Amino acid sequence: MPCRLRCVPLAAAVCAIALASAPAHCGEAITLDQAIGRALEVAPMLANAAANSDLNRARIDEARAPLYPNISGAGDYLQAPGYDRTITNGGQTLGQLVLEYTAFDGGRRNDQVRAARYAAEAATLGVAAVRAQIVFDTTVAYFDLLRTRDQQWTLDANLGRLTGYVKIVEALERSGRAIPNDLLRIRSARDTTELALANADQAADHASIVLASLIGADDTNDLQVAPVDDLPAPPSAALDQSPAYKAADRQVRAAQMQVAAAHDERYPTVKFGATAGWLGIDPQKTFGHHLGASYDTALALPLFQGGLVRSHIDEALASQHVAEAQKKQIELQLTRDLADADDRYANARRQLDLLAQSQTTADDSFALDWTRFLGGGSVTLLEVLDAYQQAQALRLARFDQQFAAHQAAAQAALVLGIAR
Repeated sequence: MPCRLRCVPLAAAVCAIALASAPAHCGEAITLDQAIGRALEVAPMLANAAANSDLNRARIDEARAPLYPNISGAGDYLQAPGYDRTITNGGQTLGQLVLEYTAFDGGRRNDQVRAARYAAEAATLGVAAVRAQIVFDTTVAYFDLLRTRDQQWTLDANLGRLTGYVKIVEALERSGRAIPNDLLRIRSARDTTELALANADQAADHASIVLASLIGADDTNDLQVAPVDDLPAPPSAALDQSPAYKAADRQVRAAQMQVAAAHDERYPTVKFGATAGWLGIDPQKTFGHHLGASYDTALALPLFQGGLVRSHIDEALASQHVAEAQKKQIELQLTRDLADADDRYANARRQLDLLAQSQTTADDSFALDWTRFLGGGSVTLLEVLDAYQQAQALRLARFDQQFAAHQAAAQAALVLGIAR
């Protein structure tokens, strides 16, 4: 065959590959930082956690209020004509300012305040944990969409190349240099790739919908994301710095304070009271002549309450044991998740290094087999397609391993409570 005819298929192949290797990116791409920022703005979980934190801070003031005197106003007018005047004194009129103060209760109020503070700290740490969870969900959804987009564009370019190869084999079949079976094989490979592209399109739409729902985007199935070139290593920090672990620790301390408060119920209570105002029988005479004051001291010592105090102590101890078990469970889970994330990241990096080495070999192998096939060598089209599919499988596998590395790094950040 003249050289001119041999060069036509090669030129067509080069043009097809060049055109198919430049997929179009439609729409404005959103960056990872933008996606996380928007997710934090619209996430209802964060608003719920913040409201719970506010509620627990208000409970601190509620627990602290009994430490201060209680001042109130009282007014009463009573007439009881049907009763014995010896008992009712004919009636009662009062208008007073009343002050009550608990001077001693065995430390129960202070323990309840400390318990409320620890619970509020746990709720505040819960906000940080929710932020870390939102960042994790958004990061994983972002890189999942990036992976599916890369696979989508790679398969689209692959389909374009195979379409060009089909035309080349058709020309070779017409010239007698290829058999009909070769044409069937290359067409079958193209059809298989087109089916894989359809599946990739659906996967990309789903990933776009997931990310759009997290960030409140309108274009749910056509969201574009900016590529991320680097693979940051998982963050490292002490496990006890995790918000989840800290919150569990604060819950244990709050339970311990509740136990102490239950024990304090056994101590006597000393209260002081004072009044200032008017107290008499008839209103006119009362407000005209009976302005005065009073004070009293009351001591209450619990002797027998049917086991009520003991039951309160037992309930508080049970709550403490539950909190301690939950703290231990969270510690074990965080330790396991962090070790798993580090291992998955290291494995993904090793896989990427191996894929980089294998990709060059696979691409060279295909190029050699394809050149030999076009040049009329002994290689069959089946061998050419096998080399081509191996090279493409390695190229697609690289996107999966990149996603695995990003997911592992995000998992480690979630465990340690690190948010951007």
